[in-house]
Amino acid sequence: MQSIIQKFADYFCSMQYEDLPPEVIHKTKMLTIDLMGVTLAGLKMDFPQMMIGYMASLEGVEQATLFGSNKKVPAIHAALANGVSSHALDMDDGYRYGGVHAGVAVIPAALAIGESKNLDGKKFLLAMTMGYEIVNRISKAMNPSHLGRGFHTTGTIGVLGAAAACGVMAGLNKEQMANALGIAALQGAGLLEILNDGAMVKPIHPGKAAMAGVMSVELALRGAKGPMKALEGEKGLFKAMADSVSTEQLFDGLGTDFYIMGQYIKFHAACRHIHPTIDGLLSVMRDKQLKFQDLDTVNITTYPVAVSFCGSTELPDSPEGAKFSLAFSSAMAAYCGDAGEHRYTPETVDNQEIRALASRITSGTSERWEKAYPRERGAALNIRTKNGAAFEIDVPLPNGEPENPASDDDFIGKFQQNAADLNPAAVQELLGVMRNLEQHSLAELTQAMSKAIL
Repeated sequence: MQSIIQKFADYFCSMQYEDLPPEVIHKTKMLTIDLMGVTLAGLKMDFPQMMIGYMASLEGVEQATLFGSNKKVPAIHAALANGVSSHALDMDDGYRYGGVHAGVAVIPAALAIGESKNLDGKKFLLAMTMGYEIVNRISKAMNPSHLGRGFHTTGTIGVLGAAAACGVMAGLNKEQMANALGIAALQGAGLLEILNDGAMVKPIHPGKAAMAGVMSVELALRGAKGPMKALEGEKGLFKAMADSVSTEQLFDGLGTDFYIMGQYIKFHAACRHIHPTIDGLLSVMRDKQLKFQDLDTVNITTYPVAVSFCGSTELPDSPEGAKFSLAFSSAMAAYCGDAGEHRYTPETVDNQEIRALASRITSGTSERWEKAYPRERGAALNIRTKNGAAFEIDVPLPNGEPENPASDDDFIGKFQQNAADLNPAAVQELLGVMRNLEQHSLAELTQAMSKAIL
């Protein structure tokens, strides 16, 4: 009887670019645009700069572009550093049923190995789709138990997507693909303690996942054998990292129901669990013409995972911590009018007006939201003003979910905002390459990316 990774391996090796429906290809290109945009903005942040400096200082064969530098480095080093840069902004795409961000592990890995092997955009778009497929399906089966145990799914399961995508790029056969996935499963890691302390280094999780994906494929090409039951075995990932796993529907619709179509994109630079509250608060303020000074208290009722991740009553002392504070991010959005990356600064974190309102924002759970999760990842807000008025709003899903989708203009607008301080002509050239990626090589994509940065 085939193992789970063997079934996935067979599927990945049977798929061709021509098998992808037009809407899947289009969504894949839009998600590439989204991730490259958040990478451009993330490159300026402190932790990516540390990682870029470290990787640039190492000697090695020149295989793939290290974004943010003028160097090419070994593919595993490019995947690591570019993965870190892609997640630093905390605005990369995700999948709510799995509590996971596939793209930030899959795309940097596929770009690195694809550039090193001089491959084209069609191969990349197919590889990317396959990477999302295994990440989202496995994550959906494992959560919410996996998250509840304290694991960061993007790091633990993202590695499988990185390996799958790299395996497709490298043209692995079925046996090699299964071995690569088995080797990758051994390396998945990510602890959510970073939500309590050390949030700056959170991007190391997808970076390491991307790096491990590249390495797993290169080892499989050289004949390394991975455990075939690395997921469901007696000492496998499922038993080690979750109390319950639902695999009954794991392969339902495989080949026709592409899970990449379930991706959301983010319009706020905060943890996704905060987005419905920000959307609801800004909507009420806009519709009722409320100003920040009008707000007295806000009571938020939401699902348990949101409160567990972001409901601390202790106000943050850093921009990274602020992104995981439901109270602070909501107050900041009310004060600034948005929760873009440029708002998360030390000065904003120290703003006493924002902190005062944040101290009057409370959050809790309800049976309604607990039962609806993850079909709905929303919040109910009770907003009271200083003159005694009260307003209520329910937000079942934040903006950017498939049921409340981002338009092409939304994707492009977000990309352009993230690239606003770069050379406009180079940014437009990069955008043109990505919108027509099936007509370009990955070398042309990375060259256009480098031109926009430098």
